[in-house]
Amino acid sequence: MDPSCVFTALPQEILIQIFSELHQLSKKDLQSLAFTCKRLHAIGQQFMISEVNVSWHLLDIFHAKVQTSLYPLISYITSFSITIPSSWGEWHRSEVLQDVLEKCFNICFLQLTLSGSSKWLQYLSPNTNIRKLKLISSQASSRIALFDVADLHAFKAVEELQLDYFRLQCEYPIEERAVPLLNTVNVLEILNCEWDYPFNMSLFRNLKVLNVYYTIKSEAFTFSERLKNLASHPPTTVQRLILHLDLFSPVRQKSWYPTLRECTDLEFVSLKGFRRPPIEFFEALPDSLMVVELFFSSKNFFDSPYPVTFYDNAGGPIISKYGSKTIRLMRRYGLR
Repeated sequence: MDPSCVFTALPQEILIQIFSELHQLSKKDLQSLAFTCKRLHAIGQQFMISEVNVSWHLLDIFHAKVQTSLYPLISYITSFSITIPSSWGEWHRSEVLQDVLEKCFNICFLQLTLSGSSKWLQYLSPNTNIRKLKLISSQASSRIALFDVADLHAFKAVEELQLDYFRLQCEYPIEERAVPLLNTVNVLEILNCEWDYPFNMSLFRNLKVLNVYYTIKSEAFTFSERLKNLASHPPTTVQRLILHLDLFSPVRQKSWYPTLRECTDLEFVSLKGFRRPPIEFFEALPDSLMVVELFFSSKNFFDSPYPVTFYDNAGGPIISKYGSKTIRLMRRYGLR
């Protein structure tokens, strides 16, 4: 029996569930199944077209198809990416991008790889559909591009913002340019980003999740007082904090450690790239904290001469150890 016949006989609800799972696991298998027969293709096409990735040079072609052959399917498009940077495209085809985002009204995730600074983004018209925005700099390591938060004033509903390799700034006082995104973003993830004073993460007034990552590419910034200040004074609204310094060597581990006392809503913290913190670090953790995750490059946490034990409400220790270089501590009712 043709395997496709088995699928064809299934109820539509089951087929939609199968395609949904394949969409998460294997795009290749999803396409293979969708092209087995007309019925499966009709159901599967909504998943095949949900994520669109085009270049600036092909944007005009896609724009034309959105108004013709793809028009019946535009409601299925939820993710849109331009991963090949082009200064020409950014400054001469941004209006086309804007129209695509308006016509494909269900796009909620937008990813752009920028050829330079974020300046061209300030000329986009208001958008209330994008919920997740990811911006990647294509600059070489010797030239870090400028990113001005105020340039995103057109994005009025972004809840999750991801920035990869930018020098962050806010050139104008916030009061001079309305930036709704500073109130709507509750998840901020930065990779190898730098900034100068007076910029700080507290500009994002309702931040709940802050993920900060550095690799050897931006090792120099990990020695700055600006990063140390962020670790010492993270936004007080955060509930989850990740600070990972992937520096690949124990000698590069930081001797200082974050101060989290003021984050009274903090529930989860994950640290990497630091030396084993002293007992004072644990004693100063806020009462709201439930999970502490620590990664070490060499020595095991349990080698510490200052044993730290977290207890549950029954008085039993609840320390879980993952491998020889990672420890995860879970607290429910305080440190003893």
